[in-house]
Amino acid sequence: MATIPTYMTKKGVLTAGHGIIKTGVAASEIAFGAMVTRAADGTIKATVSSGTYDYLGVVVNDDRQQSPYSGFYAAGKKVPYVATGTAYAWLLGGQTIDAGNFVKIADSTIGLGTENLGVLLPEATPTTKTLYSVGRVLDVADSGDADYDQTITSYSEDTVTFASAAVKDYLDLVDGDYVVIDSDEHAEINMVADADYSSTACKMVKNLLAGHSTSPKMYKLTQMEIELI
Repeated sequence: MATIPTYMTKKGVLTAGHGIIKTGVAASEIAFGAMVTRAADGTIKATVSSGTYDYLGVVVNDDRQQSPYSGFYAAGKKVPYVATGTAYAWLLGGQTIDAGNFVKIADSTIGLGTENLGVLLPEATPTTKTLYSVGRVLDVADSGDADYDQTITSYSEDTVTFASAAVKDYLDLVDGDYVVIDSDEHAEINMVADADYSSTACKMVKNLLAGHSTSPKMYKLTQMEIELI
């Protein structure tokens, strides 16, 4: 399958209701649409999957070719982010959420709980705002899909293989989809480069981290419009 540019398969981040856009320098690689926070040295990084509620905003996508990976700001790059108002943010695969529900930063059940992912989960009681809530969902339709988290059978460099075509099909992958690769050892954000590489495998934009050994899974990320709170 020919590669589909990310801007053709995603809504981007900006909405009609976005407020102030600030900029910062990336402390490490950051995916378009990730929620970010301040690093110790004053740079910015994707929020850590530890359940904290510290955040600055949601990173704006830049359709210009990024280096070395399209769809990601490299460390040291200038990064714009929406600091107030509304924006499209990432909902972790396997989750569903309704309009009006509250979201929080993904917690330590993902990877080691120390990775900078910048993705969101529904609150434990989605209709109830807590101290950890970072946004309220404004979408006119429900977001997410319960099938968007599936077990990985194996991987080699940038190729991910599933147990069967049926398992892979549950993820409904297309080129340009952002995903989280998770295991007991690591968690990382990657992007699908070739969704139709084979009936049971797909190719990613980046080689996966080494050492995804225990319970590796792929979570397809979906966008939801949130009001930053």
